[in-house]
Amino acid sequence: MITLQRAPILAALVGTVALCRHPLVRAQSTGPHSVTAQIEAMVLARAGAADTATAQAFDTALQDYERCHWLPAFEQLVRLAERDHAQAARMAMQMYQHGPWLYGQTFALSPGQVERFTRVRWQAQVTHATSAR
Repeated sequence: MITLQRAPILAALVGTVALCRHPLVRAQSTGPHSVTAQIEAMVLARAGAADTATAQAFDTALQDYERCHWLPAFEQLVRLAERDHAQAARMAMQMYQHGPWLYGQTFALSPGQVERFTRVRWQAQVTHATSAR
């Protein structure tokens, strides 16, 4: 499960303002209805990771990324992006585009993968923008 130890990632996925105003967030601190449990549920729903395997795979990729294990993180993100996971596609493209400057190494994607991941990201943005209206 996604934990609160990755607060910057949670803020990016959920959105700080939306999180603070979300009706599910209560002042409870323990148990299955705790704020932590509610945040994890919202993050999973917002990430579109309905099935547990996808959520766990994305969490593993994030853990590798946060530990600076760039190559395993990139490989897992690519596998998820190939299954149309928008956030994984965004991160894989970021690593591909900025690899030498940000990560000190190059990450390879085929032209077909670049096209597909760009499309997946674009479709997610369009869907999000449309649903926000």
